[in-house]
Amino acid sequence: MDLLVLTREFPPHILGGISYHLSHLYGEVSEMGHDVTVISGTCKQNETISQELIPDNVKIHTVPFGSRRGHHARFPIALRHFLRDFDVSAYDVALAHTPIPFEIEIPVVTKYHDCEREERKYQPDSDFPVNVLDAMFDPVRRWVEQQSLATTDRAIFVSELCHEMWNEHYEIECPTHVVHNGIDTDIFYPRSEKRKEYVLFVGGSERKGISKVLDYAERSSYEIKIAGASDLQTPTATVLGRVSPKKLARLYSEAIATIHPANFEAFGNIVLESLGCGTPVVTTERCGASAILDESCGIVTEDLEYGVRRATELNPKSCVEAAQEHTWRAVAEDTLEIISQVTRTPYA
Repeated sequence: MDLLVLTREFPPHILGGISYHLSHLYGEVSEMGHDVTVISGTCKQNETISQELIPDNVKIHTVPFGSRRGHHARFPIALRHFLRDFDVSAYDVALAHTPIPFEIEIPVVTKYHDCEREERKYQPDSDFPVNVLDAMFDPVRRWVEQQSLATTDRAIFVSELCHEMWNEHYEIECPTHVVHNGIDTDIFYPRSEKRKEYVLFVGGSERKGISKVLDYAERSSYEIKIAGASDLQTPTATVLGRVSPKKLARLYSEAIATIHPANFEAFGNIVLESLGCGTPVVTTERCGASAILDESCGIVTEDLEYGVRRATELNPKSCVEAAQEHTWRAVAEDTLEIISQVTRTPYA
């Protein structure tokens, strides 16, 4: 099949984790023999990363949309202008990874990676001018997201929780599917059989549960290591800042447990990454990836002390086996199956 991917970010120009998701997903799709063309937004806040993350045989067109602020409106406007001179009819289906509020002349499958309306509840307070601008953009954001649901042929959500939150905030009338994220098993695999007496947390925001982690650190007999929170200062935990994926894999591998007491996480790649390294996870029902856990590889609870105590009893092998059910090839196959239902074209 000829696939057209629409996204506000794609390697080597990234804004967040979606770029890595798309790199892995469409790398697999391309290897399975499908032609992939990407129309990606770029803006001044993009971070430029290694060209190695660009999948082989994927064609990329870029659409500048100015600034990340207000991207819900800026990117669709820039994209619509670009599509005026682009032959969309040459493709079997469009796969949107950002809400697109207008119809396209071919079938559209939209993947919803997060739920910003839910995430906003846990964002830190901003300066007054920023709050005013955000309030001005909010009605536009809501309209764009509702229109995307009205114009897409199918909607894919990264977890049951993500689907539930979108259903709570918007009207969804199109057929829906859930396809969980995948794991890069070339990076996240057990690096050490020797465990060290520490508990790992990856993140730094209230949405991911940082205040719960700091509260737990004050009472825990274990050392708490925090990766990814470069500006955090606390005497009760070891703050490592940003680390490379390989170092993160070693940190997972040597921890007795990874904690992720999320207030809201649409999926939570941390869960899969930790499992892939053989380390059980303690998380909450507010983490979408909690749905992939069972009592052999993780604990779903708000009580971190109880969860960590139980997690130390779990078998690392069971964790790895659970992660291996969620390869990027499996994600690609599930995605192509949904596409084939829309196009009525077998994907194999």
